Amino acid sequence: MPGPIRFYLDFASPYAYFAAGQVEEIGREFGRAVEWQPILMWAVLKAHGIAAPMEAPAKRAYMLADMERSAAFFGLPYARPAKLPMSAHLAGRLFHAVRAEDREKALALARRLLPAFFAEGRDISDEATLADLASEAGISREAALEGMKGPVGRAGLEAAVAEAITTGVIGSPYFLVDGKGLFGADRLPQLRWLLSGGRS
Repeated sequence: MPGPIRFYLDFASPYAYFAAGQVEEIGREFGRAVEWQPILMWAVLKAHGIAAPMEAPAKRAYMLADMERSAAFFGLPYARPAKLPMSAHLAGRLFHAVRAEDREKALALARRLLPAFFAEGRDISDEATLADLASEAGISREAALEGMKGPVGRAGLEAAVAEAITTGVIGSPYFLVDGKGLFGADRLPQLRWLLSGGRS
């Protein structure tokens, strides 16, 4: 059985939002499971000694324009979040806590969080907003709050960050398939090429 596509993402990454639907489509096309692995990109970059991508004013200006253009390119609705960059640690903890109990609900939550933040203007750093979004994925408010604050979510996110650092993840989204890593939504064509037999 072919191995999965490991999909590293930060819920506060617009490029992860742009890539999410397509990586799942590619997974179905090639019979590969897609393993979502939410992380905190700022923590991974800090461990690698890499500067935050929007730190330099010139790069920030470019990226903000590129996000608008990329959304149009991928045919996705987009509204620039009021908070960008932002730490999505509560969303990440919640995902990992839910996945420890129910993988399908965790995936439903993940698929809901990205458009909520990048298309609907909802603040996924806010506990009440996250609890509302979790309820849409069939997760009780009590379970959502425990996931955000409790030990299971914290430990799950910490382990995911540590694993991403060891793996060599350098950005979001990052795809790992058959031992090969690809960084960025613009690498989706290369992901399809690799899976169709291209040589690295």
